[in-house]
Amino acid sequence: MSRAGLHKLVCALGFILAVLAAGPLRAAGLVQSDICVYGGTSGGVTAAVAAARLGKNVCLIAQNNHVGGMTSGGLGVTDVGSFPASIGGLAAEFYLRVGATYNVPAPVFWLEPHVAEQNFWQMLSQAGVAVYTNEQLASVTLSNQVITQIILADGTVCVAKEFIDTTYEGDLMAMAGVSCTVGRESSATYGESLAGVATNSVAFPCNPYILTTNGPTVTTNLLPLIQAGAPPANGTGDSKVQCYNFRLCLCQNPTNQLPITAPPGYSDATYELMHRYINAYIAVSNTVPLNRLIDVQNILPNQKADINAYADISTDFIGYNYTYPTNTYAARQLIYQQHSNYIAGLLYYLGNSTNVPLNVRTNMLSWGYAKDEFQDNGGWPYPLYVREARRMISDYVMTQSNALSGLTVTDSIALASYTLDSHPVARYAINNVSVTEGGVGVSVPQPYPISYRSIVPKAGQCQNLFCTFALSASHVGFGSIRLEPTFMMTSQSAGTAASLAIDEQVPVQSVSYPALAAQLLANGQVLWWNPGSVILTVTSTTGVTASAGWSPGANSGGWPLPNGVYWTDGNANKGSSYVAFNPYLPASGYYDVYAWWVSASNRATNTPVDIVSATATNRVYLNQQINCTNWVKIASSNYFNAGASGSVTVRNAGTTGYVIANAFLWAPSGAATTTTPSEPVMEIVASAAVANEFGTNNGRFLVICPNGTNPAPETVYYTVGGSAQAGVDYAALPGHVTIPVGYISASIPVIPLGGNLAQNQATITLTLTAAANYTLTNLVSATVNLADWPYNDWKRANFTAAQLANPAISGDSATPANDGLANLMKYALGLPPLTPSANAFHPGVSHGLFSLTYSQSAAAPDVALSFAWSPDLLHWHTGPGYLQTNSVINQITNQWITLQATLPAVTNGFIKAQATRLPP
Repeated sequence: MSRAGLHKLVCALGFILAVLAAGPLRAAGLVQSDICVYGGTSGGVTAAVAAARLGKNVCLIAQNNHVGGMTSGGLGVTDVGSFPASIGGLAAEFYLRVGATYNVPAPVFWLEPHVAEQNFWQMLSQAGVAVYTNEQLASVTLSNQVITQIILADGTVCVAKEFIDTTYEGDLMAMAGVSCTVGRESSATYGESLAGVATNSVAFPCNPYILTTNGPTVTTNLLPLIQAGAPPANGTGDSKVQCYNFRLCLCQNPTNQLPITAPPGYSDATYELMHRYINAYIAVSNTVPLNRLIDVQNILPNQKADINAYADISTDFIGYNYTYPTNTYAARQLIYQQHSNYIAGLLYYLGNSTNVPLNVRTNMLSWGYAKDEFQDNGGWPYPLYVREARRMISDYVMTQSNALSGLTVTDSIALASYTLDSHPVARYAINNVSVTEGGVGVSVPQPYPISYRSIVPKAGQCQNLFCTFALSASHVGFGSIRLEPTFMMTSQSAGTAASLAIDEQVPVQSVSYPALAAQLLANGQVLWWNPGSVILTVTSTTGVTASAGWSPGANSGGWPLPNGVYWTDGNANKGSSYVAFNPYLPASGYYDVYAWWVSASNRATNTPVDIVSATATNRVYLNQQINCTNWVKIASSNYFNAGASGSVTVRNAGTTGYVIANAFLWAPSGAATTTTPSEPVMEIVASAAVANEFGTNNGRFLVICPNGTNPAPETVYYTVGGSAQAGVDYAALPGHVTIPVGYISASIPVIPLGGNLAQNQATITLTLTAAANYTLTNLVSATVNLADWPYNDWKRANFTAAQLANPAISGDSATPANDGLANLMKYALGLPPLTPSANAFHPGVSHGLFSLTYSQSAAAPDVALSFAWSPDLLHWHTGPGYLQTNSVINQITNQWITLQATLPAVTNGFIKAQATRLPP
């Protein structure tokens, strides 16, 4: 085409870039979605699936070409602890799916890696999640505490409203500038007896030095795998993390084996400490079996075993991972390879070295790498078992007290129940003996709740980020939470909360917890354990309100110990000051109420406390001069409804002396906790709080019975209000919904009818009405917003009411600026309609081919731009044989698109573009 005479712009040129169906848009290095999940782990899958099932466009960014993390990466014997019933939601669904794969009508927790990954891919596919593989994070862009985009190593730009970090390392969280830590706190940091350095006991003492002709050298010549120096005092904090390994999948079926061979640089000398350990074991027990050197968990299907560390010297590569959490991807790969070489060499040593007893060698040689696992990695697991890396420091830190001391939270998103477990951190020579340091293993008495605040950054930091693996916990507290089922549950809760944050248009720190809890319960998440006590303190961010005039007390002793905060009225404003505690109770039932306060001789002796339950309001008076070193029961067996309708309020009316407000505990009243009224409790939330006249995004209400499944169908009634017109703007609703037998919820869809609204947004509000067969919580009303076509919003923003009434000015084909560009075209290009645009397109010639560059608005998904070429203005041609998109450059609010002609032999022609409104 020649520069002159070829082009005549009949209208304007464009290219379809709108998202027309659920799912992210990816074009020329751009991924756009509502929610971006970074981390292809088991939790990455559940976070993405949870959000997608709530109607959001979701992308999942995986760091290799596999999904599932450790669950599909060799950890086949799932650690479920003593309370498998505490596993709920998508985690429970996953293990049920695995069971179905094995034709078992129950959850299966011992699984083959490829079966786990197969089920994860199915869940993603069925939910419509777009997955991008082999991607790594390069940079994060923030503006006003909001992540606007992340850029991957290959240059791909990911734009989303919410981001969820589901990596073991917390890379996205850290790159976003969120507070975090690596290593162990001291015992004083959070008052944890298990924190910091802890030298472990030795069952089979081994000499840690290379022997010489004159005996052991006590100051030099340490054996391999032993670190120089000595540990600090017990309880000291440091920057070290517990050791890593690989969870191998070995097989005893000879037809499904790959041989265990020596890795590069292998030497028997590397494993001399294992040789001495074997000898020490035999000296005590006369023999040693293989499964006391490595943990051969020979319980997987198809003659397979999950291999883990067992003894003081085993598959744990102790002390060689300290730099991993904060290192580069390339440096991490070197650490990965070091661990791989060490463990592969250990297996080869156990099967081939003459330093190993024959019975051990014979048993070891019966195993091989499973040929049908990790087939694109030679039978070796894809992920390194990163037991701990970074940990976020948020407004709530999960600690030893949550697991062991009854410290509970009111904003539960999942339950943890596993042992406080840390593998060794270091191995030293102490008193001429090899000693490991840092191992912890203390059982927890029952499942305990994980705080929502532990998966979101501190207030004032990032407002659209969740972190569900590297969550906010101390080293000790993290030891109980760091399990795959728990990570799946915290991540599902993050995907749900991210959806709510979009619907409510609030920072993640401000998501409505009652609405989140209701949605999670409806989706099978387990939030509380019976008996499920709830504690509220004055430092709780939800559930506590107060009048002015309260200030923190001066002396220590409040709950939680050792130095908890309490409030005092300052012995002023008598009669008008109060602090109200509204707990969110997990279930309806009878509760005992307890108080905690800090006593002193200047305290009030008659502090009034009002206890509001479902059946009565009672007042008690506390003598706050009496020494209080434990919880004091102030009410017995009061009936409370599930939810936040009950309260305890501290007042200062009629008091002399300082009034203290500190903490209250609601504990189920023993056997009476199972006693509930005959009728169920009902509440309602907007499960999908936005519906669009354009597109396929319906809204949804969810009616929930939080106190359990129904033994009979329950019909719940509601009234419909709001500014939207039933039957005109959305399909009319019947005014009632029935929760089926065995379910705790029923959904009410809001289906837009695709017409034009009279305003940008209309509302549909449902309010539950009372009935004899159920009672109501305080969640009795919810609203779904119905959004008009984006094009109509644009017109209302750019034209006055009088102009909107005149189609010659505001009509689709009108050109009020007299520049040849119709309103619909200007909308698609992101241009103001009343301002002339002399240069909307930028023509050029490159390598003999004609091109046009223009801006496409990202805020115009309901208009399509098409383009065509003609030699004579009569016959128009489309497609890559005539015109094609050459490049797309993302600029957040718009994209710069370059269109190129592909007919260099033609010397004359015409190009036109047409803007068309898309159907609903």
